[in-house]
Amino acid sequence: MKKSIYLLVVMIVVCLLFVTACGSTDDVVRPDEETDTNTVGCCPDCSDYDSDQTVVVTDQMGREVTITGFVEKIISLSPSNTEVAFALGLGDRLVGVTEFCNYPPEAQEKEIVGGFATPSIEKIVELEPDLVLASTIHAEEVPRLEALGIPVLVVESSTLIDLYTSIALVAAVTGVAPAGEALMASMQERINAIEVVVSVVPIDNRIRVFYEVYSDPLMSAGKGAFINEIISLAGGTNIFGDSDENYPMISAEVVAERQPEIILFPDYHGTADLVLESMTGRPGWESVPAVINGRVFAVSDDTFARPGPRIVEAIEEAARLFYPELF
Repeated sequence: MKKSIYLLVVMIVVCLLFVTACGSTDDVVRPDEETDTNTVGCCPDCSDYDSDQTVVVTDQMGREVTITGFVEKIISLSPSNTEVAFALGLGDRLVGVTEFCNYPPEAQEKEIVGGFATPSIEKIVELEPDLVLASTIHAEEVPRLEALGIPVLVVESSTLIDLYTSIALVAAVTGVAPAGEALMASMQERINAIEVVVSVVPIDNRIRVFYEVYSDPLMSAGKGAFINEIISLAGGTNIFGDSDENYPMISAEVVAERQPEIILFPDYHGTADLVLESMTGRPGWESVPAVINGRVFAVSDDTFARPGPRIVEAIEEAARLFYPELF
């Protein structure tokens, strides 16, 4: 059922957002208007891209964004947006990124326009972009850039469906709709494959997972966190999936009470041996199944916490850690 829902959502996203107007600026196409299906993906390789083409979309900040002409130079203000751009084959068009954009490795060869939360308006203007990919954290910078005549598309993901929407939006305004469709289809195919494998595990017997976001203060991932969806799609049960906070502060005692059978933590916390040693000293943790059985694993923080195309890799890795006997 979940697989069907995701596929349906993907189809809706594609129908709504992968629409471009291959003509004059008078032929503006909006995602919520009826369109000729022949215009979808009219510029698969952009070799015959119409310089007068106009695309109008609603971004994930609820803003109407109009892009006219070929988007030749792009600046990304977040690591997740940078990964989406590269996954869509837009790496050559990226002229600027933040200092935290470290994947793929080619991203580190781009001009740096500042930090994730502190981009330099002056540097952005200097690079003369046709499009800036921003996030909701850039609420102050967006109007400043727009006042300077620089188009800004805000994309932000907290769920897989959000991520598909982000991919669709970026693909639509950059004229690579077919690449967006192919990327989403590939991602969903791999996710479906994992769901088929873990479906043999009854819901009531799903492994109990504790994801340690921070150790001091001790924090985990709640129901609205991207990590929660990764755990669920990989066949696990997040022991703090009932929390309304995305990243709730918790106590060591509560973790012990919920008896996690496996613990994951970001690899920047230190080696698994050191983390396991510190965990055994926490109140009540000597009786935690994950600690007793040594099922405490370091995972890539970027892959698990960054809402980008590599969510698929995170789901695959998590599933193999949860149920190694099934793979």
